[in-house]
Amino acid sequence: MSVAALVSKIEEILKKEGLSERKACLDAGISIDFIRDMRRNGNTPKTDKLLKLAQSLNVDINIFLHMLNDKIPLNDSTPISPLPFSTIYIIGQVQAGQWTQATEWPKEDWIPFPFPIDTRYKDCPTFALKVKGDSMNLLYPDGSIVIAVNFCDLARNPENGECVVTIRRDPLTDCYEATLKIVQIREDGSVLLWPRSNNPDFTKPIQLPKMTTKYQGNGMDGDTSSAPDVFIQSLVIWSLNSVQKTPI
Repeated sequence: MSVAALVSKIEEILKKEGLSERKACLDAGISIDFIRDMRRNGNTPKTDKLLKLAQSLNVDINIFLHMLNDKIPLNDSTPISPLPFSTIYIIGQVQAGQWTQATEWPKEDWIPFPFPIDTRYKDCPTFALKVKGDSMNLLYPDGSIVIAVNFCDLARNPENGECVVTIRRDPLTDCYEATLKIVQIREDGSVLLWPRSNNPDFTKPIQLPKMTTKYQGNGMDGDTSSAPDVFIQSLVIWSLNSVQKTPI
């Protein structure tokens, strides 16, 4: 699904209701160019504005969200109640490429945005990071937003195929550096962290030793003396991808 699919669905609903785009946007209390901008630029709309439009048109917000992400299920025979939303904060950025010092922005610089609550992780603190670099651009282009939870809150180890935020401790400075990678767990229990990129500079994985069967934490709780030099900190559970130009 895509922004184009969402626009097509909105156009279908407006035609059925006999409404112009301008009138629909005015009734919803959003910019009169909201729909036009999606059509022209292909930009993913802000969820709060999309929710206002859905409510104004008396349409289930899940219908619109499904157009953007078909992982959100629809069942024509069963009404779907609107998804509950919460405020998630973009608290920093994560490098998809070279190791870069892991820094959290000052709290006054955190960027809030509404996002559907994922009931699988409703009891876990959730945060967002801006992706920088192109070692993961086949999945998360530069500028994308990834939503993540820490494995210490999940109380489990990473699993094969998951996208994770990996942390490395610099032995010289004792500072932490971070990068984004995909997990591969081999038969001997060792772990490879793979990029997903069309950049030939990013083709080799990072290799980690075997994981323990029980999650041991990651040293970020203050006891850095026992933390490994490289460890997997967070699981990526959602993403908002930036729009890329298509070669012609």
